[in-house]
Amino acid sequence: MAASAVGRDGRRKNHEMLERLRRRRLWVVGLAAAALVVSAKLLVVDEPYDPCSAPTAAPAAETALMPAGLSFDQIGTVTRVLKEERYVTVLAVTAKPIDEVTVLVQDAVLAAGYRPAGMDNEGFEAEVFFTTGPYAGGQARVRRGACKGRWEIDLVLLDRQAEPPRTILPTTVP
Repeated sequence: MAASAVGRDGRRKNHEMLERLRRRRLWVVGLAAAALVVSAKLLVVDEPYDPCSAPTAAPAAETALMPAGLSFDQIGTVTRVLKEERYVTVLAVTAKPIDEVTVLVQDAVLAAGYRPAGMDNEGFEAEVFFTTGPYAGGQARVRRGACKGRWEIDLVLLDRQAEPPRTILPTTVP
């Protein structure tokens, strides 16, 4: 009777050991599959951002913020237009030579009712200055872009339609 009890006990222990091994294998296979999925996700490379791809034009809602008469059609692509208080900022990109760009920007801003106030062209960067009435009206800066042969244009103009901030003038001298 003792021999048969030992035999049953031994079989039960073997069965438990096999069951533990199966569970361990299942865990190892599950972890390996999870590791494979994670590594596959990490190895998939999305297309990297290419700064030299064709510029994306600003939406119509943004270009509507540009001063009346200002057009970059002959200059390049307007990529962004921002309006902040009394200033309008126009960001653009062009592949035209810098000497031509400065003249075209000046002509475009003149067509919008501003007057030229000066220009500084160093060949790698240029500035064009404007007035509106008795005030400085704005500045355009043309700089080399990240891509060969491409120029970035930052134009900041005083919005002539914006209301000037109200200031209270003292009526008495302290």
